[in-house]
Amino acid sequence: MSPVNLKDCMEEVVKYTLESHINETLEFDLGLSKSFCSDLLKLDPNDPNTTTATTSESFEGVPPYPLYKRLASALLESINSKSFRRKYSNLNFIPEGSSSKQEENEWQKLVLDKGSEIVNILKSVVHELHVQEPFFSQLKDGKKRIEGRCAIGDYNRIGSGTLIRFNKCVVFEVQDAHWYASFSAMLGAESLAKVLPGVETIEEGIQIYRNFYTEEKEKANGVLAIHVLKVDVQPYACLATLLSVLSYGGVQRLLGLTHTTGTIPNALPPRRSTLLSSFTLPYKSNVEGCTLTHGARVLAKHANRSTSKYWGTLEGSDYDKNRLAMDVVCHIIEHCGWLNVHIVPPHGAVFEIRVADGYGARWSKDGCK
Repeated sequence: MSPVNLKDCMEEVVKYTLESHINETLEFDLGLSKSFCSDLLKLDPNDPNTTTATTSESFEGVPPYPLYKRLASALLESINSKSFRRKYSNLNFIPEGSSSKQEENEWQKLVLDKGSEIVNILKSVVHELHVQEPFFSQLKDGKKRIEGRCAIGDYNRIGSGTLIRFNKCVVFEVQDAHWYASFSAMLGAESLAKVLPGVETIEEGIQIYRNFYTEEKEKANGVLAIHVLKVDVQPYACLATLLSVLSYGGVQRLLGLTHTTGTIPNALPPRRSTLLSSFTLPYKSNVEGCTLTHGARVLAKHANRSTSKYWGTLEGSDYDKNRLAMDVVCHIIEHCGWLNVHIVPPHGAVFEIRVADGYGARWSKDGCK
């Protein structure tokens, strides 16, 4: 299995596990709230990078939404590197909680154990099929035991003992595979209730298959009745065990968040687009001719405090100042190695990020201010 395909599969397993927990169809208790899991699945429609596919991923910066994809990538990275903790996740001058190292050692053992088990299961799969609802749920629940396909391509190599991954997240073992001249013959010979649960007649079943295969293709190739049985050890079950032990703290660490004394236990980083939106709000919207942004105003207060001129020189028109401020904050968002959602007196709950040199930015917990 290629690294890209493995990454995609891990993402689907994480997504499926979280969605099943939210829908109360998971056989395991994650120990995480539904709202927390829902936040991990949220998209950022205003972030152009949300749908960008990459073969490699940097773990620097504020993690882009949906967060479950970063979580999946971090799990794979931890398994491959045999190290839970990334070296750039902390700054020496900001101490972490006293239990951090002990917890991470325990998490590392767990990730190597259960995580490696997930990867091994995914790599052992020979074929991959996608099944639409409601038939996928029926497969998972054991009601649908036979999958019908036109006998073309790789399907002809499916035999007893072969492992198939359905929808990239649930694994089945092939018990047998029978060839028939047509779907009509297959549905007549096999149990209709095991092939298409809920479908009452063979004619109705044929119409379902007609949505995927033409009559010409069916007659030219024949069809297969693939008898499958769900294997006992499932990747999503291993992941559920893993997440239940990692809990909020472990998930936060995998997403790159640091733990300090004031860290909020079940908080997640805001969307990047939210951070930029609040940064670019007008500083004085009621003053005619004033186009200075909140971000540029804050930068004006801090720029001269750096003897190294890290923030650059803030001068010129409001437009020039706004552009410099945007360049600075975008760099910090992209390259920060320290992230924390914590309590900072007297400001209260904040989201704070810093780059390796210690420079950074701070928003309200939700990123709206």
